[in-house]
Amino acid sequence: MPRMSPPRPTLRLDTLPKAYARILMALQRRSGLTREEIAQQAYVAPTTLSGGGYLRHMKELGLIHISGWRRNAAGAFSIPQYSTGCAHDYPRPASTAETREAPGMFRLVAAIERHGPVDYRQAARLAGLSPNTVKNAGYLKALIAQGMVFVAGWRRARNGPPRPLYEFGAGPSLPPPSPLSGAEKSRRHRERKTATQSIGSLANQLRAASRPLPPR
Repeated sequence: MPRMSPPRPTLRLDTLPKAYARILMALQRRSGLTREEIAQQAYVAPTTLSGGGYLRHMKELGLIHISGWRRNAAGAFSIPQYSTGCAHDYPRPASTAETREAPGMFRLVAAIERHGPVDYRQAARLAGLSPNTVKNAGYLKALIAQGMVFVAGWRRARNGPPRPLYEFGAGPSLPPPSPLSGAEKSRRHRERKTATQSIGSLANQLRAASRPLPPR
């Protein structure tokens, strides 16, 4: 006969911290709560839930489990949702560019639709976002993958590589231009220098014309 495992002893909630009962009551009223929502409704500090190991211990006892995942501000699934009962944790969904969502992305689409074509710095300013956030969070790459925007052109910068210009829609994105040759860089430098000298000469002429004439 196969060896039977001994029955699991009945868990007595009165031997556990009182906060456990409040957490279970909060989850019975509404399932799928996040750590912050549990903390608010069960009157337990968020640091106690995680740092104190309350949620981990309750999962080990079979009192709660992860029943889903919620997106964070950047659009990735990183916030677990808890429900009562002994069940397998819901697997964390993979976050891809095609499925990514974030409030900042919606604001970028609206700004590009209204003012495009714009580069990422202009799009960030128009959407009320930090340029570093837009650049490092990969919002625009995700929007291109979703067919919401495309690269309509490129703007060469004085220093550094050219910047893509984003336009609203699902058009084909243009590849980056070829790097400038040494001769092209020299020509552009001469043109800027000539333009600067012309502006300075014009300013001198305007100052000279505005001087009062000497008395006769």
